[in-house]
Formats: sequence, structure tokens, C-alpha cells
Amino acid sequence: MTVVVTFLCTDGVVVAADSMLTSSMGGLPVAHHTGKKVFALEGRKVFAFAGDHGLGARFRIEADTPHAGAHAMDRAIDYPLMLAERMIGQFCQTGIGDTMNLNTVLAYEHGGVHQCCIFEGRIQPRLLDRNHFYGSLGSGILSADPFLRFLVDVFCRNGPPNVREGVFLAAWAIDHVIRTNPGGVAGPIRVATLERARKGEFAARELREAEIDEHRRVIDDACDSLHDWMHGIQTGATTWDAPPLPEFDDG
Repeated sequence: MTVVVTFLCTDGVVVAADSMLTSSMGGLPVAHHTGKKVFALEGRKVFAFAGDHGLGARFRIEADTPHAGAHAMDRAIDYPLMLAERMIGQFCQTGIGDTMNLNTVLAYEHGGVHQCCIFEGRIQPRLLDRNHFYGSLGSGILSADPFLRFLVDVFCRNGPPNVREGVFLAAWAIDHVIRTNPGGVAGPIRVATLERARKGEFAARELREAEIDEHRRVIDDACDSLHDWMHGIQTGATTWDAPPLPEFDDG
């Protein structure tokens, strides 16, 4: 089981994942804990995958390879379309055929604008935009998607978050999937971002464990605040005008 979450933010891109890796041996899935599925690549790109470890590594190598004219293409979708064509051709030529157990995320720059593309199904690219600015991949999607919708409805009422907010939301979503699927999804949480550096150019980087731990502490604080809010309503101890809980008629 695996889960990847991404946000197209106002000032960059956030990509996060758990650390459970799955490869195939004789047609049987083999799971490995504490693996790595999120990478900051050369050329100002962030890559993540859900699915077979070996196929993910092959896609990452192709995404990490400089392609002549890739960033000079007319449309932002043209670069991921080229990657999809290359990977589908490579997989078919090496006997994989239609059994492509792989979905990926790629964040990159095009025309001075940050882009985030999700490769779904048979490696078909879909660009995120302001109206569809988050997504998830992997077998943990059934747990991630409803919780992501809750987080977005609460924290993103005015549109996409900024990168710092996106890291918090993505980390919380991955943490939720890990907690609700023990044994199927494993930590540690890994996060990478694509955002402008001090000189104005985009830079890709993987967050340090201490940075992610900071966001996890904020998550715990948010949960404690919700608990205190509920307790205050029940006991009448709230110091602000909180809405009362609805009453239900047992009859």
C-alpha cells in the first residue's frame, strides 16, 4: 500500500508520500519499509511515484534526464506528454505491456511558472490548475481523498494554499493515511517542494526530517485544539461564542 499527495500552491508545488515501497517478485508484491518515493531532481523538478518500485525508478531516470528543448515547448502539457510517450514506448518494448502498475507526479517549471502534472491510469498526464489544485495517488487514495477534501474545505476556502500551508496539509493527509492504515502504509513522511529561491529562480529541495517533525507537532496541536473546542462546548467552558451542538430527538 502506498500514498502520494500533491498541492499546486500559489508560489510553488508540494509533493509528499509515505515510505512503503512495493516491488514484484514472481508476480507477487513484496513490500519494503522506510523506502523513498519523493525526489528533488536536477533541473528544478520534483518527482514522486506510487506503484512498482522498479518502474518508478525507470520513470525517475527519464524525468531526471535533460531533454533538448523541453522547457522551450509551446505548452506546459507538451513536456509531460513527451515523457508519457517515452515511458509507454519503453515499457512496451521491454515486455510490460498494459500491466503498468505505476502512477507518478512531476513538478517542473515552464515559462517561469510552476507546474504540477499527475500521470494516472496508463501514464496519462493531467496538469493541476487553480480549480483542481490537489490530488493523491496510490492504493491509499481511498483514505487520502476524503480527508484531503475535508482539509481543503476548512483551510483553502479562498483557493490554493501557499507552499508552507501546502506542506502542512500534505503532511497531515499522509499522517492520517498512516494512522488509519497501520501496516499498509509506513512512515517516515517524506516531502519535497518546488519554489522560488532568493534569487528568484525556482529550486527543488527535499525537506529535512526536523522540518517535517515541526509540521507534525502543529498537526498534533490542531487536533488538541479541536478536542478542547469540543470539550468546551460540552462543559460550557468556552470563552467565545461557539455554536451549540445540535440535539436529536430519540423519539
